[in-house]
Amino acid sequence: MLFDTVLERYAQRAPFPLMLRASLEHLFRPQRLDRLFDSVAVDQYTRQLTFSAVTALLTDVVLRVRPSVRKAYRDADLPVTLRAVYDKLKGVEPSVSEALVEKLAADVAAVLAAWPQARRADPVAGLRLRTVDGTFLAGTQHRLKEMRGCGAAALPGMAVVLRDDRTGLLTHALLREDAYTNERSLSAPLLSWLEPDDLLLADRNYCTAALLGSLAAGGVFFLIRHHKGLHLHALGPRRRAGATRTGTVYQQRVRLGEKPGGPVCRCVAVVLKEPTRDGDTEVVLLSNVPAGRAKAAALADLYLRRWRLETSFQELTVLLRCEVNTLAYPRAALFGFALAVTAYNVLAMLQAALAAVAGPDTVEGELSAEAVAEEVSSTKRGMEIALPAEAWERFARMSAAELAAWLQAVAGRVDWSRYRKSKRGPKKRVPVKRTRRGAHYATARLLAERTKR
Repeated sequence: MLFDTVLERYAQRAPFPLMLRASLEHLFRPQRLDRLFDSVAVDQYTRQLTFSAVTALLTDVVLRVRPSVRKAYRDADLPVTLRAVYDKLKGVEPSVSEALVEKLAADVAAVLAAWPQARRADPVAGLRLRTVDGTFLAGTQHRLKEMRGCGAAALPGMAVVLRDDRTGLLTHALLREDAYTNERSLSAPLLSWLEPDDLLLADRNYCTAALLGSLAAGGVFFLIRHHKGLHLHALGPRRRAGATRTGTVYQQRVRLGEKPGGPVCRCVAVVLKEPTRDGDTEVVLLSNVPAGRAKAAALADLYLRRWRLETSFQELTVLLRCEVNTLAYPRAALFGFALAVTAYNVLAMLQAALAAVAGPDTVEGELSAEAVAEEVSSTKRGMEIALPAEAWERFARMSAAELAAWLQAVAGRVDWSRYRKSKRGPKKRVPVKRTRRGAHYATARLLAERTKR
């Protein structure tokens, strides 16, 4: 009875940490995580330190509840040394991290299925929009002997992530230890992630004749920016096809590659009103979406949705800690990134619970993700003290539908005044003066000169 009273208090005063903790209890059940590890891991095995225990420890670091692995270890009750924890982390195989992302994303999607009203509408009717992009993990501390005394950054690896626009989830991740890996070399595994009537949105790193031809052959549609290395053979005149807020749109039919018989698609070109940061005056897109399903101007606008995945990467870095700079070994750093992706999906599930009550447009336009993340990081530790482990067992036993109903009930009591975005007017464009490499200023002196003026 006391636990119900405390849960009620958190539901009123700190609903997001409460929903997050309950969701983690449901999704991160130790037995399920350890079974996943046993079924995928090849090199590693379990002695005393389980995969689920290491996952729980690093999840608190990723959520910014604890500042470091060392601090999380001190607060945990583990039967091993800190060295054993680091050894376990540096040995987690990328395939295990990839399977973790995919499995938990599917579990979250099962909960989201209870809220069809929270699902985003497809921008092209009947086609499920998927966005793919890659990111290179930031440099870590120079903890390895080979990097000591070196001024260059120590890059632990790179990741390619697929985002589902309907749910907002990051459903798949491809992780590579070699930070020099080129995204274009990883395009083939994308085919196993996609299904017929998916619409793949990607930048020019994925513009290869082999990939585009395989997508079309598999019934997958694409909207991909043209890479100059791919030859286009015009099959008709270039005609004006409307305008967008960024420029004038033209389209024509083209064949990909220099050899006859290559894939045929639409070439959508946007002549920009203002050049991009790279100086481009025209953006060229390739798509096999029929004109009857989407006009050229609509495809040009749709390409701008790539920012949603880029925003996800930013939130993984700023709101969560997807790059733990003390994890110098590539496998450990990639495991931390994978956990950040799963934590991002859990937070997306909480936002979807709120969208089921207030509507997706309201949540997307008004909910401050920063306010939610700050409340989670500042409240979760106190919640662990106030509520013992047995208070959360009920959530582990819940079905996906039961958890969805409970989350929606708590979301319906959220006080919006505490979580609304602080809105401001549009930023003024200011020209930036380029300086020599390594130049710097003393801010105090600049302010002193302003005072004099």
